[in-house]
Amino acid sequence: MSVTPGLRLSTRQRLALTPGMRQSLAILRLPALDLHEEIARLAAENPFIDHRPPGPSAGGWLAEQPAAEPSLFQSLHRQLSTMRLAPRVAAAAMMLVAELREDGYLDATLDEIAAETGADPLLLEDALSALQGCEPPGIGARDLPECLALQLQARGYAPGLARGICAHLEDFAECRWPRLGRALGLPPEALARVAALLPTLRPAPALPDAGPAQPLLAELIVEPGADGSPRVRLNEEALPRVTVAARMAGGSAELARAQADAGFLAAALRARAATLLRIGTHLVTVQAGHFASRGERALLPMTRAEVAAALAMHPATLGRAISGKALSAFGRTLPIESFFSHGLPGPGGAISAHQVQRRIRALIAAEPPGAPLADDAICAQLQKEGVDIARRTVAKYRTCMRIASSFERRRRKVLAGRPAGSSALYPPGD
Repeated sequence: MSVTPGLRLSTRQRLALTPGMRQSLAILRLPALDLHEEIARLAAENPFIDHRPPGPSAGGWLAEQPAAEPSLFQSLHRQLSTMRLAPRVAAAAMMLVAELREDGYLDATLDEIAAETGADPLLLEDALSALQGCEPPGIGARDLPECLALQLQARGYAPGLARGICAHLEDFAECRWPRLGRALGLPPEALARVAALLPTLRPAPALPDAGPAQPLLAELIVEPGADGSPRVRLNEEALPRVTVAARMAGGSAELARAQADAGFLAAALRARAATLLRIGTHLVTVQAGHFASRGERALLPMTRAEVAAALAMHPATLGRAISGKALSAFGRTLPIESFFSHGLPGPGGAISAHQVQRRIRALIAAEPPGAPLADDAICAQLQKEGVDIARRTVAKYRTCMRIASSFERRRRKVLAGRPAGSSALYPPGD
């Protein structure tokens, strides 16, 4: 059988990710403060973008804030801009930056991103490789082993060896040295060095800063309507205001591209505002009782998947839209993500995590002064009340509410001599 070379023509159809779509995805993910900074940067490069900063009633405090460190998005943007990447790879890498969680993990698979955006999977592989070459080490990891492997590579370990080490984390935890020696081909001294190094690695690419949290800028406002029921509207003072300048006749092709880019940006901002308003309207409709009672009534269980299905929206799009966003209600600025929670089995049906957290707070406030309730005791009490909950879930909710452990509460009560339910229950700043 002989093989002869030949040429064959074929046609196929696939979605292409336009520059406008790429920019829309990135714009949708950005929190308000990062969005204003990104638009200011684009306006400095494009003469057709006329950007007006937020009004004084929405952001007058900005002038009083100390200079902040660059956000993770800004840092990655600057690093990618200094790499010698093909334009398509650079654009795809910036799109992946917009997909990252706040802790630096990429929780969507490349196949999911390709299916949603129409991007070439091979192009996304190259873009992810570029992104994972940025600081901090581990950025863009899709799970803990990959995060640790990228950090090991940054410490000088070969990629294959780093992946092999992270494939045997359980063996390291159980000190199975003979098995590790056979699997990795390392002598005992090298295994000991790896075992000592692993606990020093970060469990997430970008751990939260211990400094003061960046203030949230509410882009939605919930207020009573004419009939007293809650209504939601856009906070126009907080939203970026961008207009596209007119172009003189007879301009160059480069100016035409710059004006088109400005138009893409303005359209992306309009789509972002419309998406936020749709989500806010649905949220207020589902949680009308909570808002009408000014937070006295507990939230109903409401998951991202349920909201995405109700709005005919891809779950990843919903995740981008609510990440780092906030609304104003009851005179407070609240993260939109805090209104989403899975239901827990309760005595009268599913109850929200918000309801469980309120009950945990009430139990701790009523605990005996000399005998603070441990997480096991709180878990047992909730189970008696019909709530199917695990001790680790109680500990997670307590931590989210910034309530100290029973040991720390006991210590503070002894030092302060305060009764149960006082502010000594909570860490400073709560």
